[in-house]
Amino acid sequence: MLKSVKNKRRLWLGIRSARAHTDKVNIMFFHGKTFDEHTSYPMHESHNIITDPKFDHNKKTVLYIHGYVEAPSHQSIHVIVDAYLTRDDYNCLVLDWSELADGNFFVDAVPNIKQLGPKMAEVILDWFDEGLNVDNFNIVGHSLGGQMSGVIGRSVTKKSRGETQIARISALDPAFPTFYPSLGTPAVNKNDAKFVDIIHTDAWLYGIPIATGHVDFWPNSGKTLQPGCPRRGMLLTLSDQGKAAMYNLCSHRRSWWFWAESVASPEKSAFHAANAKNWDDFKKGRIDESSIVNMGIDCPPSARGDYYLQTNGLIPFSKGIDGLRYEKAKYDPNALFMGQKTIRTK
Repeated sequence: MLKSVKNKRRLWLGIRSARAHTDKVNIMFFHGKTFDEHTSYPMHESHNIITDPKFDHNKKTVLYIHGYVEAPSHQSIHVIVDAYLTRDDYNCLVLDWSELADGNFFVDAVPNIKQLGPKMAEVILDWFDEGLNVDNFNIVGHSLGGQMSGVIGRSVTKKSRGETQIARISALDPAFPTFYPSLGTPAVNKNDAKFVDIIHTDAWLYGIPIATGHVDFWPNSGKTLQPGCPRRGMLLTLSDQGKAAMYNLCSHRRSWWFWAESVASPEKSAFHAANAKNWDDFKKGRIDESSIVNMGIDCPPSARGDYYLQTNGLIPFSKGIDGLRYEKAKYDPNALFMGQKTIRTK
């Protein structure tokens, strides 16, 4: 009984109160072959990243923003970073806002992105002034981090008086509660960057259930349960620990697993997706075969509309071109996908 009460308290609560103090925010710059090879810059010193001798201006640059109650020690960040280090054609940055991504989801974390987003926009505009190529800059955010990417993008446009716009925002199952319908802050949308692509994997639960990007991907219908994920328990919790995370967050997490696989192994993991009116039409083969694109990092910026595909339940998740032919998923009641730390292919 005590365990149940404790879990209920964790329903939308982090470990501690979290208020928006930017002195608690760091930006991690990864400049080696392993996760441990990085430099963590306080937000007020982040202009030094662009002038760091190890920063390669010939590469593209990605800024990854983690979700609620996450920190650099969590699996999602390790998987994403390792994927980019494997690809090796991006400067990889991670916004460590873990001190602000804790606390009560509604009272602390969501208000914090409204405060931190505009501040981060100022940092990015400074980077552009320091020589960062605006056309080669991509913000990738998961869950609440996906929603923050929208706040940052629209703040960059506003603060530059419309002269500058983020090239690309990629939102991975952006958070649902308070954003649809909007309770003061619009959901990440196609107005926030020149190109906005969204991957939905847990629509109507932790993820937003509507299309708001230039292109929206709906793998396996975009809803729970994603293939290979176990059935949820009665209690939905945002705890990142133990069985609660494995059962309740599995579908929500699939978005960053898909993204990381597309980054680490683009040739082997081409997530072929096709434009269709809806999931039912996709299941019936009513797809636009002339509009096939890749979900993930190599999605062309010209893509528009809703795209559908199927994936495997385990790594490798991509089914390639076979993902365009619907097959009824076989549910394994004993499935309990634990994931793996990296998706290295080299």
